[in-house]
Amino acid sequence: MKKILLLLAICVSLNAIAQKASNKLTFKKGQKLEMVTVANTLMTMDMMGQEMETKVAATITRHFDIEDVSNGSTVIEHKMKRMQMNTEAPMIGAQSFDSENEKDMKGEGGKAMEKALKNKYTMTLDDGGKITMVKADDNNPNKADSKNAGEDMMSGVMSRIADGMELPKMGDASEFSILPRSEMNKGETWTDTTGGNKTVYTLADITASEIVINYTENASTERTQEANGMELKISTKDVTTGKITLDSSTGVLKSKTGDTVSDGTMEMMGQSIPIKTKVTKTITVKAI
Repeated sequence: MKKILLLLAICVSLNAIAQKASNKLTFKKGQKLEMVTVANTLMTMDMMGQEMETKVAATITRHFDIEDVSNGSTVIEHKMKRMQMNTEAPMIGAQSFDSENEKDMKGEGGKAMEKALKNKYTMTLDDGGKITMVKADDNNPNKADSKNAGEDMMSGVMSRIADGMELPKMGDASEFSILPRSEMNKGETWTDTTGGNKTVYTLADITASEIVINYTENASTERTQEANGMELKISTKDVTTGKITLDSSTGVLKSKTGDTVSDGTMEMMGQSIPIKTKVTKTITVKAI
């Protein structure tokens, strides 16, 4: 009986230990990671009582090369690998763009995406994923450019589909920074209000291989874009629900899914047009 009780006590103890997680990340020097973001967007506009739909399907592939790991810091080189987009819009019809297609790169799409595709930089992260240093590549056009208030439509859409379109700043949380500094137990929640958005995370499960986190985000978007020489001012309220999966042994992101519903207006040529947007996004990270 005493042996059985001892074994039960050990099992309970081990289970309690396994149900804790903290955001100490572990990378390996020489490791190469590929992050693929797939997003499907459906935007509906009410034009004088008539609904008009625009569909965008995009895939963005980025590479993260782990150059060095020492004393709790990780040096990572970031580069954009490939950008693909298919759109269906009223009065425009179906269009596509692929950065690996030479003809597309010589067209308007290539010009619009050039800055994002050349966004190569090296960043240093602390063991929690916070950016402590950023060095832009010599030919990175983003390093001397602040965010343009009047971004064009295509680059504007792509920048909201995935991160990596602009140069990050020292002090920012990287995409690998998910968990809070303190240890968390299964079922606990925490809140992030960075950038004025409110995201509530719940540690849903911890297994030997994965840490699963559910999240809900409430955000407000105010942006200005240009389309065919016209200035568009867009204001929306956005609600996102999704799931994040981390590797239990390293804390590194494995996948992130999110469904976003947005309601708002677009100001164009003195008119206020109601718009509704639905976005389904999936991010996967794997070693290559």
